[in-house]
Amino acid sequence: MALPTALAGIVWILSGPGRRFLFPALTGAIMCMGVATANSVLVISFARERMAEGANAMAAAFEAGRSRFRPS
Repeated sequence: MALPTALAGIVWILSGPGRRFLFPALTGAIMCMGVATANSVLVISFARERMAEGANAMAAAFEAGRSRFRPS
């Protein structure tokens, strides 16, 4: 679910007046998609670790979201 959201944000930002989709913008878009994917993988692995420790799925998901999306 993170990739469509990231892609929508990229398209929204680059669709402004006077903005062009040049090579640096493409590089940034690819990097944004990579960061979104990596963060999603970390959230899922964190939730799976909590479920392996005995937490139910909902509690593990909330704890993973709360710990991974905090400002560091």
